[in-house]
Amino acid sequence: MAAFNIKTDLKIQYQNVSGTWIDMLCDSYELDIDRGIEIDTGVLAKPSVGTATLRMMKTSLQDMLGSGYPLYKSNMPFRVQYNPSASFVTIFTGFIQNTFMSYNMDAKKLQITVVANDAIKIALGTNIGTLTIGSGTARSYINVMNQLGSAITAIDSRFTLNHYLSGGSSTYQYDGDTFLNETSGTIFEQYVDAELGWLYCNRDGEVRYYTRADINTIQGDPFSSSNRTVSNVHSTDVLHVCMDAIDLQYDSDNLVNVVRVTNAATSLKSVSTNSTSVTDYGRQLADFTVRFNPASPSSTLANWATEVVNAANPKLIKSVSVLVINRDGNANGVLLNDIGSPLQVEFASTGLPTLQQNYIVARQHHVITPDHWTLDLDIWKGI
Repeated sequence: MAAFNIKTDLKIQYQNVSGTWIDMLCDSYELDIDRGIEIDTGVLAKPSVGTATLRMMKTSLQDMLGSGYPLYKSNMPFRVQYNPSASFVTIFTGFIQNTFMSYNMDAKKLQITVVANDAIKIALGTNIGTLTIGSGTARSYINVMNQLGSAITAIDSRFTLNHYLSGGSSTYQYDGDTFLNETSGTIFEQYVDAELGWLYCNRDGEVRYYTRADINTIQGDPFSSSNRTVSNVHSTDVLHVCMDAIDLQYDSDNLVNVVRVTNAATSLKSVSTNSTSVTDYGRQLADFTVRFNPASPSSTLANWATEVVNAANPKLIKSVSVLVINRDGNANGVLLNDIGSPLQVEFASTGLPTLQQNYIVARQHHVITPDHWTLDLDIWKGI
């Protein structure tokens, strides 16, 4: 297999009004892709709008001065693909947000910046006229997420929402809630926080959500040599990914070992304490407000608080960095570990036990030029 060539094996494209994908050609470029979730107070997975920022230079001024140009404009579909072997694989899908062009007199080149957002922008920014939560099982996390997803799709057909795995709902929303002229992001946040779930956009542009049970399943497998592993221990195994850098932290700000939670629907409160963590690290209190029916099916306020405090750990691997192009010149398989997928990390330090831990990919940050490709992976154990 021929070595991976960024100049020919990477496609940056927009989709025109007829539905055809068009390559964005230039003399040079820099591409920055940042997408995934953000972690709030070390425990809550917050959906975050993904962005792709493309900076190009061209000797031709056609894109700015040509009749009918530029052909790529706001709201047009935008994607980035790479060719690891025989076919192209997408690593970002979204919609052009804005385009900026300027002529550099010294370089005699046209400078172009294109910014695209993924579908989380639609997920968080759509105004919902009316949304009423039904009764019984219609109030389950899965059903209310699907109901909100359908309401957004009815407004913007570019949006799709799917429950990716098969775990059942852990929470029911409070009976009889009706949302009037609310932003979809406000409603999503209420649902996801109560479930301790995830909402994210995959690389193909589909918005997905996880239940609490899904998170348990993803991070439930033991460390295994049969899984892809980012490691500073050299190996020729096909599943080995060479670690370029690691962010290993002890951060007490990310530690919550005393939780005080209030149900916004009923004003009921519950407190839970991880006594072992308090003894080891000192008391770290955090207040949370959630909104769900605390009696059904089984996820009471106390259970929610206990889940959070039992995850207390200030010593975490926050992120790892890898060089996407291997020593053999080919793109490595870590690109297939999308947001929300499991990833193993191994780290060895002389004289100390080797760390071997399972994480979930929470965020990806690509920096790509015609000569170089780095990838920072924010990882998290979830709750």
